[in-house]
Amino acid sequence: MCILVGLDGSSQSFRALEFALEEGKLRNKKVVAIHSLYGGTKTDEEDIQRGEEILRRAEEIAKEYGVDIETHLLVRGKSPGEDILEFAEEIGAEIIVLGMKRRRSIEEMILGSAARYVVNHTNQPVVLVK
Repeated sequence: MCILVGLDGSSQSFRALEFALEEGKLRNKKVVAIHSLYGGTKTDEEDIQRGEEILRRAEEIAKEYGVDIETHLLVRGKSPGEDILEFAEEIGAEIIVLGMKRRRSIEEMILGSAARYVVNHTNQPVVLVK
């Protein structure tokens, strides 16, 4: 069993990573970080390089925390939300951690499309980190 965290490169997603790493440390669990790309004509070499850099940064942060991390760049023709749920099931993740944004103008929480999809389509525990 492990903790799955989805990364999109935003500051919120890296805060979610830090939360997942803290939980991993407390529970003695491996953290699995993923970055999902659609693939095909919706993904170019620059997107892939950016995804690889996001995952390298996650590995560096995990090393600082002293937590085992496994990273995956997913290019499977699925939306990020679908990819997160499917991959969580494949690896038997016990919890999914995602970042979320806060809109200041009306002080309401806004879920990105991937987080919204995950929250609405899973029975697994999901932690949203702002």
